[in-house]
Amino acid sequence: MSGHECLTMHAFIRFVLLLAAALVVGAALAYPVWQLVEMVASAPIHRVMHRVAMLAALAGLIWLTRRLHLADRAALGFGMQPAQFLRRLLAGLGIGALIMIPLMVMLYQLDVRILRPSFTNDAAALALTALAGLASGLAVALIEETFFRGALFTAVQRESGTLAAIVLPSLLYASLHFLDGRLRIAAADVDWSSGFAVLGKLFERYAEPVTLVDSFLALFGVGVLLATVRWRTGSIAATMGMHAAWVCIIAFVRKTSRVNPEASANWLVGSYDGVIGWAALAWIGLALLLYLRLGHARRSSAVV
Repeated sequence: MSGHECLTMHAFIRFVLLLAAALVVGAALAYPVWQLVEMVASAPIHRVMHRVAMLAALAGLIWLTRRLHLADRAALGFGMQPAQFLRRLLAGLGIGALIMIPLMVMLYQLDVRILRPSFTNDAAALALTALAGLASGLAVALIEETFFRGALFTAVQRESGTLAAIVLPSLLYASLHFLDGRLRIAAADVDWSSGFAVLGKLFERYAEPVTLVDSFLALFGVGVLLATVRWRTGSIAATMGMHAAWVCIIAFVRKTSRVNPEASANWLVGSYDGVIGWAALAWIGLALLLYLRLGHARRSSAVV
């Protein structure tokens, strides 16, 4: 990598440092904040640390977007009119479902996932599970798409070009999925060091990186597909819809089924969540190629 190319990564590095600083702030403030929370309700220290880190990241993101001149609707991916944004978001929901449902059906057909013993055919219960998944999906999509395919995409694209804006945020997006700080500490043992103990636990999954390869590549592929849609459409409307649909469907599938350890094809799903793995990577890759092919065909017909 040349010196010039290193300089063009400054914006991306700033976002990475922002996230790292937020984690350190979360660890440092976890104990005093936990003490305040304990006055009104009981909460595990790892959850308090995560919430403080999220608030620190939000405050830092507001500061950084202003500093990098990203604090406007277009830069964050919300540049179109509200009605058009909503239409594209709904279209993204439908497209996301069309991408994810065949993958889920295949996993069921191969007995990679089987229904839980507690599964019920009660329509109302299943509808509530689906609605809860959709609500969670929309919340996750709003936060992650605004950050990764909104502010970060624009910052990197302005400085390093579109290819870097697709690849670098996707690498970060995949990497963050494997942070796991669910360290259980008894209330009597919580002290000033507890937040840093949780922080150290965050990276434990990376101790065995080989076990993460399939899920990591699949999540990287997801990031690349979403970033490509963001680039082609000029907003995060469709990516929010797609992301929300995927989170909703995966949450529903995990709630109603489990991985079958005796299935011969269970290598198709990774250890991350029992869904994202080699099969998802191949399917997302196929969807990306189809999307690029359709886009090329449209441009060719427009020229003619």
